Amino acid sequence: MIQKLKKLTIVGLLLGLLTGCVGVDPQGRGYSVAIPMGVINSTLAERFPVREQLSYGLVSGTLQVESPNVLGQSGSDKLGVGTSFKFTNFLIPNGINGTIDLASGVRYDAATKNLYLNEPMVNDIQFQDFSLAKYLTPEMRKTIGMVIAETIAKKPIYNLNKSNSIATGFVQGIDVRNGQVFVTFGL
Repeated sequence: MIQKLKKLTIVGLLLGLLTGCVGVDPQGRGYSVAIPMGVINSTLAERFPVREQLSYGLVSGTLQVESPNVLGQSGSDKLGVGTSFKFTNFLIPNGINGTIDLASGVRYDAATKNLYLNEPMVNDIQFQDFSLAKYLTPEMRKTIGMVIAETIAKKPIYNLNKSNSIATGFVQGIDVRNGQVFVTFGL
């Protein structure tokens, strides 16, 4: 009796999980599956921190981007991305730390089966030591924001081959709906 109850509980949990994550695409392309944010964030955590040499006009130095965190924004077709960073150069040898918030869509590379953030835009950039921040011109701040956004956009946020599904050949679309990343499969 206890074994049957355990099996029924497991089957019920699996059905609940599947019905909560799978749905019909609103554009009629097929069935959509949500990729959990925890999986996206663990994929990004494997690829960060990253150090980039920055040389753009008068701006030069080293930028270290820490592990970004992707959040869904309820009711939005964009993802929220937050990360911390450290910028060092000859004027600021010990570096200045900060945080940045981005908004981004998602794109799919069919050749590699990777999902990437698409055209992340800077919402806000904050520097934690205001006495050092005065050494950063508005152009330098803008450049740092652009480099961070580009750095994060170059790293895959998920690979569809991880799902071990033969359906990866039937991808009809990738999009963000209501703060979640959906992969749509169809014929």
